[in-house]
Amino acid sequence: MLEALGLTDEEAELYVALVRSGPCRADRLPSLSPGFSRTGFGPLGAALEGLSAKGLLTRTEDAPARLIASPPEVVGEVLLLRRLHELHMARAAMGRLADEYRSSAHDGPGRASVEFTPTAAVAQRADQIQRRASKEVMIFDMPPYASAAADGTALGNSCEMERLAAGVRYRTVYDRLAIEQNGGLERIGRYIAAGEEARATHRLPMKLLIVDREMGIVPALADGPEQPNGSALIYPSPLLDGLIGLFEQTWSAALSLDPAADQGERGEPDIDESEARLLTLLLSGLTDAVIARQMGVGRRTVLRKARGLMDRAGVATRMQLGWYAARHGWLGESGHALGGRGRPEAAGGA
Repeated sequence: MLEALGLTDEEAELYVALVRSGPCRADRLPSLSPGFSRTGFGPLGAALEGLSAKGLLTRTEDAPARLIASPPEVVGEVLLLRRLHELHMARAAMGRLADEYRSSAHDGPGRASVEFTPTAAVAQRADQIQRRASKEVMIFDMPPYASAAADGTALGNSCEMERLAAGVRYRTVYDRLAIEQNGGLERIGRYIAAGEEARATHRLPMKLLIVDREMGIVPALADGPEQPNGSALIYPSPLLDGLIGLFEQTWSAALSLDPAADQGERGEPDIDESEARLLTLLLSGLTDAVIARQMGVGRRTVLRKARGLMDRAGVATRMQLGWYAARHGWLGESGHALGGRGRPEAAGGA
């Protein structure tokens, strides 16, 4: 742990041993730690010199000299402040380099707000910008995926799990094709359980990831036939503002994939969690066969449950079921967009 303050492994081991033992004669140092007794005086001597230079060790003038560890509460604060200063300097230097990088990567005025990322680096870049998130990440999730299994299914986003645990808000809109993938609903369920706010729509306009409303990444077409497709990294600009607006508009019109959240929005539920999940998938445009596979039931069960919802609502078609669900709050606030905007293509077949 002390390595974070700029100490080597040997320096940290020796300092901890001296703190625990108290003042120690120099000739007894190898007995303080099994590691030093094995490696000999070379690493031990280097550790002594390093601790002395950092102010963590005092040598007396006696013969043999006695070694006294400096108080941790005093020197620790000094080392920490020094390390913070070094990190701030490094961050400033990286900021200057980033400005140079963006300005040299593109020619012409006004293009520094967009940076092209080749396909091979897309997954790494998406991971990097997510790890700097401190407030919110907004995602349009749809295949194809940069990190995918042989059959094209998404491998999962471990970085999202880490950032959710750190308190970062994630809002994701899933395309119908993402839900249709093998294990798609199960994958989404893991994110929801970890704290993600998830919604679904029949068709997304593009893949999208926005971090803290300060940086985004979208698919990019090649500039020429010899350049592969990749992604465009979007920095603060009117273009990024437009992408944020697009996300918010799509989010407001999408259907929630979290029945538990919907129950909180609509109060006393008229349908249970299983029925809410089924209704969401129906209105997202998935076929009965795909819904059956995702829910782990037979196709006839899907048909029977759908007919039961239609009978309860007193309607004859699934489109009418969508209107009824929106007007009667069966899907919470996220379902009201169906009543206000009308999306027949998302209502499935009769």
